[in-house]
Amino acid sequence: MLDAGITRRWHNAGIDILTSALMGSGLLLAAGAVKSSRSWAPTLIVSGLVVALLGLTVSVHVHGWVTAVDAPITAWIDQWTQRFPRIHRAGAAVAYIGNPRAIAIAGVVSGAVLSIRFRSVIPGVVVVTTTGAAVLAKNVMAALIERPVSQAEMAVSPMLGDEPHPFPSGHVAGTATLLGIVAVGIAVRGGRTLRNILAALAIAGTAAVAVSRLVIHAHWASDVVGGALLAAIMVTIGAVALDGAARARTRAQRGGPAREHRENQARRRLRT
Repeated sequence: MLDAGITRRWHNAGIDILTSALMGSGLLLAAGAVKSSRSWAPTLIVSGLVVALLGLTVSVHVHGWVTAVDAPITAWIDQWTQRFPRIHRAGAAVAYIGNPRAIAIAGVVSGAVLSIRFRSVIPGVVVVTTTGAAVLAKNVMAALIERPVSQAEMAVSPMLGDEPHPFPSGHVAGTATLLGIVAVGIAVRGGRTLRNILAALAIAGTAAVAVSRLVIHAHWASDVVGGALLAAIMVTIGAVALDGAARARTRAQRGGPAREHRENQARRRLRT
């Protein structure tokens, strides 16, 4: 019996070390590639984020050290909501805004506005496709990954019940993806200041939705982190598509006058 307990503890410790290594190395790889201007930087960013999400997913599934901090975080948030009831009301309002139906409508409207603004259907298609892909990926993960609930978590948040909990948070994944890809679409032709402002707004909006899910006991902290990582992957892929479309449009605009000049010269030669 003692040997079985020791073996179990070593097994759990091994999984915790593995998942920590995956999350740490993945985040370091992605962070290191963010500042790079090389063409392969987005590939490294996506790879790092996927590795980090994989580590988090494994830890959530086996109830590793990541989920051990969920209950204390929820309890700490409850202390603040009890002292300031308005926090709970605000969280409920923000959570309603971030529901899947609202995200779908906002995605279509945002995509249409960007397409009209840049006189191209590509930005709109990228916005809608990226947001839809994030929601689809979230649904697939929630169907395949079982997130068990511990006794400590049930004691802190009985509203969630003892059934397996969906992972990751769809509200966070959808909202973060929509805000992120719209920000990229607007800033693709802007300067560094505009990009920084839009990035800050997207992060603030995502944080508001993430906190709201914790305040109303709809998700655990690990769920919202998983949703944010999934969104970051989708936004990076969508940003590559938007950047490629913008570069192609710029080349076409620059090549237009030169092409017209060559055609005029050819016509003159034919006349002579």
